[in-house]
Amino acid sequence: MSPQDRPGPGFDEMPLLDMPAGPASVREAVSRRRLRARFLRAGRDAVDDRDLLELLLAGRQGVDDARALAGALLDTFGTAPRALAARPDRLRTVPGVSEDALAALKTAEALGIRMARQAVPAAVRPSLCNYSEVIDYCRTIAGHREVEQFHVLYLDRKNRLIADRLHQQGTVCHTPAYPREICVRCLELQASGVIAVHNHPSGDPIPSRADIDMTGRVRDALKTIGVTLLDHLIVTPTGTVSFQSRGLL
Repeated sequence: MSPQDRPGPGFDEMPLLDMPAGPASVREAVSRRRLRARFLRAGRDAVDDRDLLELLLAGRQGVDDARALAGALLDTFGTAPRALAARPDRLRTVPGVSEDALAALKTAEALGIRMARQAVPAAVRPSLCNYSEVIDYCRTIAGHREVEQFHVLYLDRKNRLIADRLHQQGTVCHTPAYPREICVRCLELQASGVIAVHNHPSGDPIPSRADIDMTGRVRDALKTIGVTLLDHLIVTPTGTVSFQSRGLL
């Protein structure tokens, strides 16, 4: 067999030409190459959160040990999605997070949100069978946050998504909502419908009495300008409660 006819190396046999120079040992470089090969061959289900973070951070400027940094991020935030969703100032408190690593984490988060946004159907309405894609998007933008956030999805007359905006950011157990500001934004965007979204960092999506009362105030304020509150979603990483489906609107 001539040299040009020989098959190229497999993933596990690729040379280390693209491995960053530095204090990482040859053993660590080989281990990461095998991890990368497994991920490319078998997909995301073949690796865990720490593996994914290591692959994302490997070779970033200022990151000497990507696996150790991945472990530190998981120790701090619990999961990879929560690490990606963390505020930059919180990420900077983790030892070993360089500005380059910070940019990589926030870029990965932004790409994930854009992918979820692309899956949002042309028409957004709780009664439609593809409403689950809207819920998935809402969980992506808010479900993994460390503090409560109140988002608003603004819809046109055909229930198409015009914009989604972060309305307010609060604490671990409370975020304010200001009906007047939501109404003003509806008028600016010429929105005809609204879906309110907020997260519960506790992981329990069950609405509180305060959540129900606040939803009523927002609904009533929107009625005065002819805008419909189609739903209020409370999201967590693993769960969702729809006020509309529970008859709370």
